[in-house]
Amino acid sequence: MATPYGVTITMSASTVTNLINGNFNLYGFKAVQTTQSGGAPLVWFKTLNYSTTTAVSWQEQYQAYTSNSSIIANGQIIASNSNNINLGQTMNVATGGIGTVVNDGTDLAISILNQTTTQYTCGISQTATDGSMNPLCAFPLYGGNMDVIAPIEKILLMFSSNQINTGTVIQKAYSPGIFIDLTANNNVNVAYDLNAGWSWGGYSWAQSVTANASMSPLLIQS
Repeated sequence: MATPYGVTITMSASTVTNLINGNFNLYGFKAVQTTQSGGAPLVWFKTLNYSTTTAVSWQEQYQAYTSNSSIIANGQIIASNSNNINLGQTMNVATGGIGTVVNDGTDLAISILNQTTTQYTCGISQTATDGSMNPLCAFPLYGGNMDVIAPIEKILLMFSSNQINTGTVIQKAYSPGIFIDLTANNNVNVAYDLNAGWSWGGYSWAQSVTANASMSPLLIQS
């Protein structure tokens, strides 16, 4: 059974009204661990479906993907081929970026092995709060090389009026955010105020993220 995870956000009616009037989306990003270099975090989900109490939830359901998109700031990564995959499995990539999943990999991680001499972009996707399967990250996958990526239960949330698609490479935070670690507790409660920002009782499982902060150190962990 996939483990459910969730964050409940509470806001005042005035904050919700101002967010809606300002056309703010709630954006979500999810962290991974890897020894690979050259990677970037992507917008995992965006939604206008929020109110005074908003539940953000997800489960451990993954895909591995390959793409012909370049990893550039504010560029969108479009998956060309995707395969359902579990932790501990490997996706072997053949000509055209076509993947085949095999039961041979690294425990608690997803491996993507390029069996061609062509460079691709690759990464892992996870089911988001709306049920869609969206990419979390993007890494270069060189010919003959293997990328090993472990999803971890840490997410970054922020409200922003910037209109950004899921799968977009984001290097800097557009607005104040909150970085939440759910590895010890898979359900937590936080609050948001448009002027005061995020609050969570000062517990060690979360930290604030300032606008214009670099995203990669939080979301691409070694």
